[in-house]
Amino acid sequence: MEHPRLTEQRFQHMLVVAAILGIGVGLVATAFRVTWLFIKHHLWMTLTATYWRVPVSIGAGILIGIILYSTFYPGALSALVQQFHSEGRVELEENIPILPVGLIGLVSGQNAGPEGVMSVVGGSFGTYVSELFGFENSTKLLTLAGMGAGFGAILGAPIGGALLWLELPHKRGLEYYEAIIPTFVASFAGYLTEATIGGMELFPAWNTSSLVPPTLGKLSWAIGIGVVCIPFGLVYSRLFSKIGTTFRNLSVAIYIRTTIAGTIIGILGWLVPLSYFYGGTKMNTLLEGSFSVPTLLLTLGAVMVAAAVTIHGNWIGGLIIPHMFMGALVGQVAALIVPGLPPMLAMLAGMAAFNSVVTGTPLSSALIAIALTDGASITPIFLASLIAFVASPSIGFLTEAAPRSEPPDFHISEDN
Repeated sequence: MEHPRLTEQRFQHMLVVAAILGIGVGLVATAFRVTWLFIKHHLWMTLTATYWRVPVSIGAGILIGIILYSTFYPGALSALVQQFHSEGRVELEENIPILPVGLIGLVSGQNAGPEGVMSVVGGSFGTYVSELFGFENSTKLLTLAGMGAGFGAILGAPIGGALLWLELPHKRGLEYYEAIIPTFVASFAGYLTEATIGGMELFPAWNTSSLVPPTLGKLSWAIGIGVVCIPFGLVYSRLFSKIGTTFRNLSVAIYIRTTIAGTIIGILGWLVPLSYFYGGTKMNTLLEGSFSVPTLLLTLGAVMVAAAVTIHGNWIGGLIIPHMFMGALVGQVAALIVPGLPPMLAMLAGMAAFNSVVTGTPLSSALIAIALTDGASITPIFLASLIAFVASPSIGFLTEAAPRSEPPDFHISEDN
């Protein structure tokens, strides 16, 4: 059995490695975001008419298909979770298609965010540094830490992003407790690196008015929104599954699938403008705008379809922010229908609650929504997220979620 002092030293060394991991992830996240936003800005400043979305997305679908056909398709988020459970590692080679495909999709209106791309980048870096610094027994934990760092750094939500990858692989909450501290160290190292290089304005922020301190009435409304999000989450999950089945039944070459997806994304973006792009920038349009119930419901349906088509059409990205945009739409609809319901509270609670229902991540859903709204309505958002998670049936959106198979402290070697 390893001496306690050596065990403690090894843990401290692993935290140093986690910090190095986070810095590396932060550097890549900064370069990726700056490049993506630069291309997006100049492209859409030139092509201002919404009809340009159709040819741009079709062209992007063709280009994505060529890249994936020439390399390989690494899989969606579900494949990453399955890979984590079965292998406990992510290879650096997966970044070869992930980075260019993710960049093209984000510029071209996909309804999936950069967090999916950076989760893979971070996971692969975690695997690499664990072997580089002689922490082979801790590869699974450092891979998990890298995923959390990638998510937290690219979104500017180091706490919620880190916690999401600790919750997401499991159906019953956080199970790899050994990874908590290394993941937070890596996530904050990546976040601070990106903030130092690019400044705080590099991170997305949603303009909301603070609703704290909470009152009993606000807490009651938050509970109601958490419950309301449940049926919408069920509808979305079934729609997502059905669209996935349709794409699988097509049995066509990957470049045809990506082009079909691009066509649908572009047409939806032309007809329903708020269904285009993944939700980060357009959230403020929703928060500040005044829309009718039919327009909001139409947008919600279009966003659900666009998100499903993005993923099942083999474009690459994450769905956490799109889910929060869907939840904000549900909250705004509820505020227009229910007299006295504060619209901002309904939208903020809906953001966390909807993602909590679909992905089964109540803690990180609340923390991400809170981080991106500058700490607005902390208690109601947490309450809505928890209520939605506890009261919802098992949706099974991420069927690859599974319990851990390793014993406690499996990463501590007995041979040193």
